[in-house]
Amino acid sequence: MKRSNILKNIIQQLHDGESVDQVKDEFKHHFKDVSAAEIAAAEQELVQDGFTVEEIQTLCDVHATLFEDSVTPVAEPEELGHPLQVFKEENQGILDFLDHQFNIVFKKYLEQPQNQQEHLKLAIHELLKIDKHYTRKENLMFPYLEKAGITTPPKVMWGVDDEIRELLKKSYTSVSDGNVKSAKKQIEKAIKKIVSMVTKENEILAPLLVKHITEEEWKVIAQESVHIGYVFTGNRENASPSDAMAWVKKGSANMEPRNDAPIQLPSGFFQQKELTMLLNTLPCDITFVGTDDKVHFFSEQKERVFPRTRTIIGRDVADCHPPKSIDVVNGIIQSFKNGEKDSETFWIQMGDKFILIRYFAVRDEEGKYLGVLEVTEDIAPLRKLEGEKRLLSDTK
Repeated sequence: MKRSNILKNIIQQLHDGESVDQVKDEFKHHFKDVSAAEIAAAEQELVQDGFTVEEIQTLCDVHATLFEDSVTPVAEPEELGHPLQVFKEENQGILDFLDHQFNIVFKKYLEQPQNQQEHLKLAIHELLKIDKHYTRKENLMFPYLEKAGITTPPKVMWGVDDEIRELLKKSYTSVSDGNVKSAKKQIEKAIKKIVSMVTKENEILAPLLVKHITEEEWKVIAQESVHIGYVFTGNRENASPSDAMAWVKKGSANMEPRNDAPIQLPSGFFQQKELTMLLNTLPCDITFVGTDDKVHFFSEQKERVFPRTRTIIGRDVADCHPPKSIDVVNGIIQSFKNGEKDSETFWIQMGDKFILIRYFAVRDEEGKYLGVLEVTEDIAPLRKLEGEKRLLSDTK
């Protein structure tokens, strides 16, 4: 029988109710070691056989226990501040925080709940920063695995990440409400899942990333990581935020065409019609004036706040406004050009409409002036909103 089938059969036994101890001997008999790719393939085959991601997610921690210390190690980048090195050092930082700070506060809380309530709330709040770690993984690393055809492990991990987030939020609420029993149960469960996730990331995810992510793609991950942020790496050698930034500065990623779309941008691609209709679907009107002070573009929504015709393309922006407004328009543009301002806002009442008009200086990465973006929107409906309507709310 092929290794992949044996491995899948063992995982199947776990899902059928067998314990890790019951299948461990069979695992050791067939596998002195197992690659991360084999584990990923086995999980994907189970999904193809009818298992749901949620079912695999339920026993994700059990899988980690079975494979612990058996996954074949791979050579990993050791460069100062490399994204994978930062990611793994961040994991060690998470474990250190749990051992040296969080668990101490948690133990004291269980002994004296009232006296330690606020201390534990602060500790949970600090631990909730783990969201940045998971967000970088989910939004920067998983896309490259999915592109390589590895889809099940990312879905399973993301599901567990969300379970951890929810457990930490619920534990914070339980502590705030003085429900010690509930807080204890939720925190212990969250810690167990966090520690297990560290194992899965270090032993299963990391080898997959090394195999499927190129040097150029790591540069993209490094550049985008800055926007999400880092946690628990402040004092970690070779992985602090400053080390990560130093690695980014070594070289920016080259933008490579993702397909044959005619419009290739750093953060995406478009067919011309797609971009045209996207801009015309925005809930606001936009107009762009270039460095030559001429109108280069305007969007063509079905219902515009102010009328625009295509005859204004190439026209001096000053000529597009009534004489009494010219000095104000010229003043705004000049303040953008000389760096005095980056934006300007006006609002007017027009019947039942409340019109918000905003001007933004468009600049490149070095701050060089490229033009002006005018954004106009009727925000009267927005001013009437109250309460909240969440994405997952019942909309019936």
